[in-house]
Amino acid sequence: MIITIDTDSDEAGGGEQTESLETTRLAEMGFTESKDLQEWVIEKPAILGEELLILTSEYAGFQDTSDRLDILALDTDGRLVVVELKRDRADQTTDLQAIKYASYCATLTAKEVQQEYRSFWSEQNGGGITPEDVSQKFAEFLTQFVDDPPITDEGWVDFDLSERPRILLAAGSFGTEITSPVLWLSNEYGLDISCIKIETYDNGGQVVVSSQQIIPIPEAEEYMTKRREKREEQQKSSSGARTIELLLERNVLSEGDTVYFNRDKLPDDPDSELLNSDSFWWANITGKQGQSNNIEWEWEEGQEDETEYSFTGLTKEILYRLNDRDKSKSLNGYNYWKHPDADDRTLKQLRDNETTGSEITAESE
Repeated sequence: MIITIDTDSDEAGGGEQTESLETTRLAEMGFTESKDLQEWVIEKPAILGEELLILTSEYAGFQDTSDRLDILALDTDGRLVVVELKRDRADQTTDLQAIKYASYCATLTAKEVQQEYRSFWSEQNGGGITPEDVSQKFAEFLTQFVDDPPITDEGWVDFDLSERPRILLAAGSFGTEITSPVLWLSNEYGLDISCIKIETYDNGGQVVVSSQQIIPIPEAEEYMTKRREKREEQQKSSSGARTIELLLERNVLSEGDTVYFNRDKLPDDPDSELLNSDSFWWANITGKQGQSNNIEWEWEEGQEDETEYSFTGLTKEILYRLNDRDKSKSLNGYNYWKHPDADDRTLKQLRDNETTGSEITAESE
């Protein structure tokens, strides 16, 4: 990736450079990590070679320590990325710093990172950003890996944040004191850690920034990704699983079970004819765990357009038919459906309380 930084206007642009330029060190041009390189990455994350959503910088929200990480971001897979920047050569503790910061960030929740995003960008933009603005931004970004991410009652996007943040080290060069432990941790323990080499060129008032991933090398990246995915699948706990996966795994729901719509969530002025249709409020569990095939709507049984839905998708369809609610608005579908034998609790409540099918059976007897 090649980015041009106009040092007069502070604007960054992408593109290919055709002139032959001599590489130079940022220190020699009077640039610093925090005031220059860090700000460039915030404004143009593509400098790091991938699409990232910058959450905050100089993050210091760690308990019992004043440590600050350079940049915290979210990638298109919905994973936190801890970014450590060095304007020239990475020092001997760069990798240890980043590992320490990643361990701190492993406890962050989806709500907390959205709150950090709101605080940081409100300050950056000189104005307040509402939770609705944040949820819209995250929903748009996360739809690349989550189909229609739901929204909590507080207005935040509800998604499963991995407890294993990625680490990205970006520097002008790396010595064996960094590359050796990085390769070892990546190959032997599946740690998702990358080294990005950043070279800079002085182009008469402009800084040309070129980035290249050197670890893992592109040829080995697919193999390493598959190894990590296999390990994560084997080690994945229920806390990181999707709601439908958990409910099926705990036998709260099974193929063929029925669930009913939470009437506490009825919109204002619903269609009166639909209110009297009993089948309109019931759905059947398919037992499938895809993004949009978890339930079938009883009201559509026998109709030509009968289809499968996600809980969120069917909820939006029902609300649209009741009073034309905009389907583009986000919501958490599991708040809108209840288990008939679970004492009037919603599926989200059953998930959050770690309820099992045997507990529901015992309660209903």
